[in-house]
Amino acid sequence: MMRFTTPLLNYRFDDSNLSIVFFNQGGGEFNCGGRRLKIEDHKFIVINPSKGWEYVNHAGGGIDVLSIVLCDDFRGQFNYFNRAASEELLDDPFGMSSDRVTFFEQALRAVDYRSGRLLKQIYDLSNGNEYALSCAEELSMEILAMLHADQFKAYKMANKIKAKKKSTREETLKRLLVAYEFINDNLTESISLQDLALASSLSKYHLFESFKVVFGKSPHQLINTVKVKKSVEYLQAGYSVSEVSQMLGFTDLPVFSKVFKKIYKYPPSQFQQAK
Repeated sequence: MMRFTTPLLNYRFDDSNLSIVFFNQGGGEFNCGGRRLKIEDHKFIVINPSKGWEYVNHAGGGIDVLSIVLCDDFRGQFNYFNRAASEELLDDPFGMSSDRVTFFEQALRAVDYRSGRLLKQIYDLSNGNEYALSCAEELSMEILAMLHADQFKAYKMANKIKAKKKSTREETLKRLLVAYEFINDNLTESISLQDLALASSLSKYHLFESFKVVFGKSPHQLINTVKVKKSVEYLQAGYSVSEVSQMLGFTDLPVFSKVFKKIYKYPPSQFQQAK
């Protein structure tokens, strides 16, 4: 478990271990297995054991990150505990499991995932005096357990997608998560279905149907929901209703007010008065 607060242009990791990196500030790109994965502030990434990875910071500048590397033995013991029956755990307390969970490799907003929120908590802990009283091994156990819980949830989401092959369902979910991240990264813009299709490399029709199945809302419905929830932060910060409407890319004020009222049951002007 390591903390980096430093200017860093390039870093190469050659070991075959599970890597978890939370970026509080800074950004860049991870190159792993021939894929380039962009990372930004307040996001985290999980990189499966492979032939290593490389981090590149094209923009330069400093980064502030928490990094956790888990070796095969550590994960093997956890996997055994996670799958063995109670009797097995007593009969063979030091058992190992070679079964590997393959995590989704992409940058994710920490606030949207339990494992991401836990990483943020550990990051915050590392900034204070209490960090010296904590146990890195126990914290690693907690984050690995939470990653497995999030991954299990992801598998359940993927199973909702109509496709015969497991690999097809999982790849579709990965692309839908890209669309989800795109929405949250572009809240100040007017986001179209075509924008999401291009970002996720899915046809508009495939995106529309699969998105509803996985998230329970159409892309447009989710965009409005996320924007309106964000608008509350701006209203609480003292911005006017018209300013917030423009900041979040709504076509006009009546549209924003209508969407806000549909979600919160009262108009944004009433929210501001109550505040």
